[in-house]
Amino acid sequence: MTTDWSKRPLPQKLDPAERYIPLLLKLGVYCFLAYFFFQAATSFIIYHPGQYWPGLLSVVRTFIFLPLHEGGHFLFMFFGRTLYILGGSFWQVMFPLLWFFIAIKQGSQTAPFALFWAGENLMDVSLYIRDAAYRALPLLGGDSSGHDWYNLLSDWNMVDSADSIADIVYYVGFAVCVGSIVTGIVWAFVVFSRTQYVPIDEIQTSSPSPTRLEVEERLHNEFAPKKQKNE
Repeated sequence: MTTDWSKRPLPQKLDPAERYIPLLLKLGVYCFLAYFFFQAATSFIIYHPGQYWPGLLSVVRTFIFLPLHEGGHFLFMFFGRTLYILGGSFWQVMFPLLWFFIAIKQGSQTAPFALFWAGENLMDVSLYIRDAAYRALPLLGGDSSGHDWYNLLSDWNMVDSADSIADIVYYVGFAVCVGSIVTGIVWAFVVFSRTQYVPIDEIQTSSPSPTRLEVEERLHNEFAPKKQKNE
């Protein structure tokens, strides 16, 4: 079977709106993330008693980070004291990280977005770690004896190392956030540059849906000979 290249359909150029609107939306999302990152980076580096949390950061911590953290305690509550205590901080980082791995496997452009939240949660956890020696952060329930990282580091005789551990976690999260924002923006422009034309398949599907005219022709060809034979 040969292909008539003279009749091969050419790629069709996209309408400008179909190219620019997705790009602008993606850039808007990453500008929002950059703004949120600025708030988090300046707030999570150290905590002062009575510290004011920026409005957006406060909402995200209260309605996203905190439920993930408490959900982690619930998930690991049957696996011993250490995993129960560590489970809150672990799960609030692991949940967006799992989202990231799934997005990568599917080739989804949401992968940098998901990775950003893993970095943000690392920075949030770093503040909790740093507070182990001071226990100044307001905790759910108000009892400082339930401070996860004070209890963990006390069990490991590492309370004096809280600041060093927190620095490592903070700057890893910082790097992850910056990397995800840059990657997301670059990826958006790469996709934009590759979508100037919409490719049309050179070969049509083996069984395309017939048109009304084709159906009528088939019926005519099928029944016309029978009608002539009967006559």
